[in-house]
Amino acid sequence: MAHSMLKPYSFFMYFLALIAFFFLGLIYAGITEAGKGQMLAGGAIVFGYGVIGAFIGLCLSLFLACILKRSLIIKVNGLLALIIVASFSYFTIKYQKRQRQKLEHESQKKEQPKTYEAPSQAEDKAQAKQIAMLIELKVKIQSETKMGLGMFTPNFYDNKTLYFYGNLTPGKSLVEHMPTDSITFIQTEYGTYDIATAPPWLVPEHLKLDYGILYFKVKTIGHDFTEVIVNTINNQTAYVDRYGGKLLYWPEFLMGIHSVEFHDSSKHKVYVKPLDYATTVNTSHSFMRPIKIQNEWLYVALQNEDFKEVNRGWIRWRKDGKLLITYSLLS
Repeated sequence: MAHSMLKPYSFFMYFLALIAFFFLGLIYAGITEAGKGQMLAGGAIVFGYGVIGAFIGLCLSLFLACILKRSLIIKVNGLLALIIVASFSYFTIKYQKRQRQKLEHESQKKEQPKTYEAPSQAEDKAQAKQIAMLIELKVKIQSETKMGLGMFTPNFYDNKTLYFYGNLTPGKSLVEHMPTDSITFIQTEYGTYDIATAPPWLVPEHLKLDYGILYFKVKTIGHDFTEVIVNTINNQTAYVDRYGGKLLYWPEFLMGIHSVEFHDSSKHKVYVKPLDYATTVNTSHSFMRPIKIQNEWLYVALQNEDFKEVNRGWIRWRKDGKLLITYSLLS
């Protein structure tokens, strides 16, 4: 049936296949997030998927034109036309939704409180640095406030905006709520990240973006949201997208830090076993590096001033919902 390849209905199938499979290629790229995090190259990558899809569609239509009868080719044409209509509708709805969200967000921003501007304005940049200096210490002192569940760090490498949400309506997902505020991030000329805009009340648990550090203490966790403390001075909280960053429960967080120490070393001891009545370890040391956690006990390597291990032992790191230790993120 090779002669059917030159019939008008076959040429029509080639044309429909090119368009239909081009759309399918774009949809596949969107599902697999092929262009996510690729900056300016993202659009070219997605378009490339569409071109590959169109090529596959053309090859498939040529093959079908060789083996199918006229009646079946006409049915294939109908199916391809249906795919084109459905795909066009899908992209139209997606575009309208994105535009509506953009307009709603712009409208919401007009009602938001004043934020400090990006580092391009010297006065506001100085204000941002002052905030960072006040809230970031080499060793973060954990006060008598509740320790929470762990830490949340936003993925500012891929998502340039972290949205904050107010009270959530039960039964509705996070995307059905309007954000009340946000942080936007920019990449500096040196490859590090900085805050472009943020609410004036923002005082996170840790902020040192030149080292990639931004942590919020976690208060509650839901299916698609995380409630975090956005101001450590007055314990103000807000909701964020749970999947907009990384949630680190305390054990995982402590395993990633440099060293720990007691609030008051005179009240706490190092033990050979994770038991309050076990024999104590009296080796002189300057640092305690976390090794592993067992419930309320932390196994640490005792190090001298040169960071050389001199012994090991167990310490109690929490009790009654409060941290018994301080920690250092950098050194």
